[in-house]
Order: sequence, then structure tokens, then C-alpha cells
Amino acid sequence: MIRFIVCIAIFLGLLFLGYTLTAIEGRIIIDFAGTIIQASLLGGFIAVVLLVLTLWLSLWVIKKFVGLATGSRTWIGRLSKRQQNQAFYQSINAMLMNEQQAALNLIRKTKKGNFEGSNYLIAAELERQAGNLQQAQADLISAMDFHKAEPLALMKQAEICLLNNKSEEAMNLLSSVTGKIRNTKSFISLKLQVLKGLSDWPQIQALAKQNKRLLGDDYFTWATQWTTGEFAAIASKHGANALTAHWQQLSRSERKDQANQLIYLQLLIDQGQSAEAEKELVAVASKQQHKGYFKLFKQLNHPNPTLAITFIEQEIKKSPDEAGLYSVLANLAYNTGDYALAKKAVSKALDLDGSASDKALLACILEKSNNFEQANIVYKGLLQ
Repeated sequence: MIRFIVCIAIFLGLLFLGYTLTAIEGRIIIDFAGTIIQASLLGGFIAVVLLVLTLWLSLWVIKKFVGLATGSRTWIGRLSKRQQNQAFYQSINAMLMNEQQAALNLIRKTKKGNFEGSNYLIAAELERQAGNLQQAQADLISAMDFHKAEPLALMKQAEICLLNNKSEEAMNLLSSVTGKIRNTKSFISLKLQVLKGLSDWPQIQALAKQNKRLLGDDYFTWATQWTTGEFAAIASKHGANALTAHWQQLSRSERKDQANQLIYLQLLIDQGQSAEAEKELVAVASKQQHKGYFKLFKQLNHPNPTLAITFIEQEIKKSPDEAGLYSVLANLAYNTGDYALAKKAVSKALDLDGSASDKALLACILEKSNNFEQANIVYKGLLQ
């Protein structure tokens, strides 16, 4: 209103200035039933403008008074909008204070407001945290009515589908996502989770490699997972021989990768190919160090693991104060039934570093040797 009046004033001022500069002569004569009204051209024009402005202001004032008296929807709507804005920001504050229920109650009051769908996204997340997945999905569907909120709403729906083990439905939702959000770490990570649910390891490998820089440290986690999934699928469907054949077909760099080696050897042991795993394990452990190798040595359980025992004994000569090596030797001997060697090795390990796992192994060795009293003492020591 103020802007409109200022514009009218400026317009009239310019009109008067223009009339003064040009000095246009002329008059307006109006005859109302014998009453004659005379005015100059400028005066008549000003009178008409002022009359229109007066009528417009009168109508505006009357409308406001009628609205206040009858409960104008516009007036109530504006008051409601202020309340919704307050509820929206208060809900965010409540979330930051971990008052989730209070935040949920507040955000529910904003459902009829226009927040570009952000209120529905917040409500959906709070409902999901509260375990109300059905209501969360309903809020996300409402958020999709807003263009800016639609991509994130689709992603959040995919997350809920993933929680319900509906990986195919989740993938369909992610396929509908458009825009820059597809190039974010959150989107890539979620898609990898969905592909994992579908056991699509080739796609996981391709997607992770394509976004290696974006994933950062998470890339190595996914690399381990797709290798495990791929190798495990071959072993479970076709057996250890097929797994070995697949391993031989890999490139040299892939076979030298320690993560790949650990997964392959673990699966060989799991498939009952402990003797085959021993040969590979000694070969790779002789070339490079990794604590994961020693964990695998402890799992070897076939008769006479001569290669492994000889290798560990050689390592002990190089590092005679390394408790972990004695522990490995003790486990190897125990698995083959050589309890005398196992007891000697584990005792040395305990002298250097009294770990709980070695104490438990000693108790098992004593029990196998029918020394139940000493075994019971060791067990009691573990419980203290």
C-alpha cells in the first residue's frame, strides 16, 4: 500500500512538472443537471486519479474490517503461517537436542505449510527413527510433490525398502532419482548397499571402482566385500576346485593383493581344503608380512602341517621374543593333536604376553591331557 501511494505521488509530481514546462492550455467543463464544473486539464486529471485512489483505499479498508469481523481465511492463514514457521524451526532445535518426540510433535504441525517439502522429509526421518515406517513412507510420498525434495525423498524411500529387505523395489526407486544428488557419496553408498542386497557383486565392483575417489576410505571396505561375495558365491556353487581355478585366472596384481589373498585362503579352509591353503599361505607369508596370515595359520587343521610349522619355527628364530609366533605354533600343534608341543609353545607365549586367548588354549590343552585340576584353575583365572 505504501509503495503504491508513493508511486502515485511521484507520477502526479512528474505530470505537474511536465504540464508546467509545456504550459498546455485547455479546460474541462462538466454539466451536472445545470451545475457546471470547470477545471484545467491537469486539475481534472488529478481529480480523477484521486477519486480512483480514494475508492480503492475505501474498498481495501472495508475488506479488512469485514475480514476481521467474519474470520477471514487470509488473516487466519497468515497467523497460521507464523505458527508453522515457529514450529518448523523449533522442531529442528528439538532434533539437535535429541528430543525426538518433541521434534516429531512440532513438525507434524507444519504439514499444511509450504517449506518446499523439507518439513515432510524431516517428519519422515523422525517417524522412521520412531519405528513408524508406514507413516514415514506416507510423508516421503507427500515430499515428492515438491520438485526440490523429490530426489532425496526417493532415496529415503529406498532406505526404508532396504530395511524391509525389498532390494529390487529400492533399486527401482534409485533408478528414478535425477539431478546432482546422483553424484554424491550418500547416493553411491546407498546404491552399493542395495546392490549388496541383490548380491550383484560385478555391479558393486564396477560402481565402486568408478567412484573410488568419491568413496574415499570406504572403497577398500567395499573392495573386500565384493571380493568376499564373489569368491564365496563360486565356492558355494561350484566348490573349492572352481574357486582355485578362478584364483589362477586372476591377474598377477590381483593375486598379490593381500585382501584377496586373505579372503581366498579363508574360503579354502572353510571348504575343507586346509592342506591346499597351507601351501598358498606359506608362499605368500614368506614374501610379505601381515597379521591376517597368522590368524589363518591358527586355523589350519589337517594332519602334519609340516610346511607351516617349519615356517613358524623359522620366524621364531628371527624374532624369539614375539609372543604371537609362539601362539600360532601352539594352535597349529593343538589342531594336529601334538599337545606336548602345543603346551610348550603356549607356555612360552604366556611368559611373553599373557593374552586371554592363549590362556584359554592352555586350559584346552590341559583338558585334552586329562589334567583337569590344572585346567580348572586356568578357567577360573579367566573368569576373574
